[in-house]
Amino acid sequence: CINLVASCFGRAYIQPQDEIIVTEIEHHANLVPWQMMCKERGAILRVCRVTDTGELDLHHLQELLSSNRVKLVACAHMSNVLGTIHPIRRIVDLAHQHGAKVLVDGAQMVAHGGVDVRALGADFYAFSAHKVYGPTGVGVLYGRKELLRGMPPWLGGGDMIRDVRLDGASYAEPPMKFEAGTPAI
Repeated sequence: CINLVASCFGRAYIQPQDEIIVTEIEHHANLVPWQMMCKERGAILRVCRVTDTGELDLHHLQELLSSNRVKLVACAHMSNVLGTIHPIRRIVDLAHQHGAKVLVDGAQMVAHGGVDVRALGADFYAFSAHKVYGPTGVGVLYGRKELLRGMPPWLGGGDMIRDVRLDGASYAEPPMKFEAGTPAI
C-alpha cells in the first residue's frame, strides 16, 4: 500500500525539488518507496532525527517543514526498531500547518489497539493484513477521498475501468480505481 501511495501520489503531486520527510527509524517498507519516488521525480528526501530517548525530534521536524517545500511526511505510528509510539496527531497538525500531507505506516501499531484514523487526522494510513493475523500479500490503505481521486491509477485493466474505448479510458471511483485485474471471487 505504501508503494501504491508513493507511486500514485508522487505522479500526481510531486515535482522536482519538492521534499518528502521520513524518520531515521523507519522500516525499509516506509523508506525505500520514498527513496525510489524521489529519485524518479527529482524530489528531495529529508530525514527527521529522533532524540536520545528514541522519540521523534519534533523541533527538527518543525525545522524541516519550514522549507515550505515538503509535500508529504511518512512515518510509522509505532517504531519497529524501538517500539516508540509517535505522536501522530501532533505530527499531522505540524505537517498540515505547512501544507504537507501525512502517510502513517500502521503495521506495528494496528495489532496493539484500536486506531481511529479520523481522530489522528492522517491523510493515509497503511498496514499489512498479516499484522492482524490476515493473509500475507494483502494490505490495507485508508486515504482521504479527495487525495485518492486526484491520484492516477497504479496499474490498468479489469474492474478498475469505468469505460474503455480505443482512444482512452475512464476509471472507477476509489478504491476500485486502484484494483486492476480480476477481483477475488
